[in-house]
Parts: sequence; structure tokens; C-alpha cells
Amino acid sequence: MISPSIFVFAPLASAALFTALMVVRSRNVIHAGYWLLPCLLAVAGLFGSLEAHFFVVVQILIYAGAILILILFALMLTRDVMDPKQRQTTKFAPLAVPLCIFVGLGGALMMARAPWPAIQAAAPGPAEQTKALGLGLIGDYALPFEVASLILLAALIGAICLAKAEKEPAAPEPVIDLRGEIELEESVSAGAADGH
Repeated sequence: MISPSIFVFAPLASAALFTALMVVRSRNVIHAGYWLLPCLLAVAGLFGSLEAHFFVVVQILIYAGAILILILFALMLTRDVMDPKQRQTTKFAPLAVPLCIFVGLGGALMMARAPWPAIQAAAPGPAEQTKALGLGLIGDYALPFEVASLILLAALIGAICLAKAEKEPAAPEPVIDLRGEIELEESVSAGAADGH
């Protein structure tokens, strides 16, 4: 029997996977940042289908809002992001495709072999979810949470340093043909020398 929740999960998961693929495959970094928004919103929808209401709000406000704006802001601080002469893709893409396929198939095989007990219990209410998250953030996950915030801060500082370090290419000096003026000056000085 097919669970009715599959009709919610399948479109949201498909949207998240498609937009994540577009993030990776986009040849323009700014466009990849824009594709990230529907991906993060689809993940928020997946949290909603799991009745994790607090995570829906966190996903939309923090990731789809603040983090995405931070990423786009850092990208726009880098001057040559939109330059058509700059290479926007990596030369390691042919190597990454088989690696991703291998890791994806390995993960699918591990999940297929793992026992998945069916849980019929109702999800805890929003207050209990928020309390468990708060206890986790100040307990077991305090260090990884702080490391993630430091990495984001370092990325923003790095983008600002890169943007300030890059100098605009100096415009080439215009070539002025001064041969006529030099010949005129030489003839005037030669005439002045002959006159004395």
C-alpha cells in the first residue's frame, strides 16, 4: 500500500534534487546562487512534511534568507564573477561525475541494507522540538555549531579581502605621434643656431 505522504515527499524531493543539480551544473556562479533559493525552500517543505515546524521556520529565515543573501553578497563583492572571459567552471568536473555516482550508489546500497523500523508514534509538538534543539545546540553540538559560524565568517572576510586586493587593470596609455613636433622643434633650433 502506498502511503499518502509519498505524494507530498516525491514532488518536494524532486524539486530539491533538480535545483541542487542546477546549482552544481550552472556555468555562472551568480546563477548557481539563485538556484540555491528554490532548493532550500524545497528542503523547508520536506521539513514541513515531517512536521518539524521549527526547522521549517529556521530553514526559511536563516538558510533561504540570511545565508543565501550572505553568499550572493560575497559573490558580488568579487569583481570578476560576471566577466565572460573568466572561467566559471572547474577543470575537475569530469573527475567529479564518476566520484559522485560512486558515492551516491554506495550510500543507496547502505540505506537499502539498513533496517528501517516503521514508527507509528506522532511527532512531538513544536515546544518539545524546540527544547530538544536548544539542548542539543548548547550540549553535544555546541562546538560544530560555532565552527560552522566561524567558517561562514571566514568566507565573508575572504571575499572582502579578495575584492579589495583585485586591482582594476590600468588603461593603456594612448599612443601619441610626436614625430612631427620633434622634427619641428629640431628645425626651429637648427634655424636659430644658423642665425647666430
